[in-house]
Amino acid sequence: MPAPAPDVPALVPVQEADGDGLVFVAGPGESSMPEPSRPDLPSLAQSERLASWLAAPRSRLLRRAQIGLRQRVLEIGCGHGVVSEELARRVPGELVCLDRRLEAVQTPPSPSTGRVAADACDLPFRDACFDLVVCQNILLWVGDLTRAVGEIARVLEPGGALVALEPDYGGMMEYPPSVALREVWIEGLQAAGADALVGRKLPAACEEAGLKPCVELLNMPQPATVQGVGLCLGLPLTEPQRARVQEVMAEIRRARNTWSCFLHLPYFLVLATR
Repeated sequence: MPAPAPDVPALVPVQEADGDGLVFVAGPGESSMPEPSRPDLPSLAQSERLASWLAAPRSRLLRRAQIGLRQRVLEIGCGHGVVSEELARRVPGELVCLDRRLEAVQTPPSPSTGRVAADACDLPFRDACFDLVVCQNILLWVGDLTRAVGEIARVLEPGGALVALEPDYGGMMEYPPSVALREVWIEGLQAAGADALVGRKLPAACEEAGLKPCVELLNMPQPATVQGVGLCLGLPLTEPQRARVQEVMAEIRRARNTWSCFLHLPYFLVLATR
């Protein structure tokens, strides 16, 4: 028989609430109406592609954070659970998956995984109850980076670590100029409520929260792809912006995945310890 799911560590009692401050703790058999689709959650196929692209640097960061020794791990923004499955395999202790979308935590990656639906800016946990927190493409969507990182620092025990992989669209490199979409990305992300420049802001936010960040930049340039650029269409763009994205996708399609169309989106790889 499968092992019973563990208790979520040090949960603060919470009650259902409406609006931006909602905090739900998902219980067994709980169901909910799905929220409308949101730009912060790509399709499952897109999430799998992105997770695969970031697999090597993510694995390296997790090794440096000594994931094989961690006993209480929190993943913030689990989404479709693509990274959750990897964490469930590597964490020897307890894994808790958190997402603000209640339906995202209905199916855990393993029977022993805890599930919580809550806001990253208001984590429903007591102080110092995790020894590792993992975020990927999440902190750009939290709305208040300082508060979210402060909450992460609060729930980390001394010696605990934050592993975060976050993009910085302000540093995009694109060639030739005919495929440049940096401003469209930035404006679309801002319209959707995201911080397109979160990468460069994250190390200072960690320091402000009392964490000690170690920072790398991901250098994995590659030919531009239709799938990657197509993610932009999930943002609230104007009609001229949408037409521009379609033009760029057509040019990239004609390039047939060659280096004649080049795109590089820098990622900040942060390991911050408490």
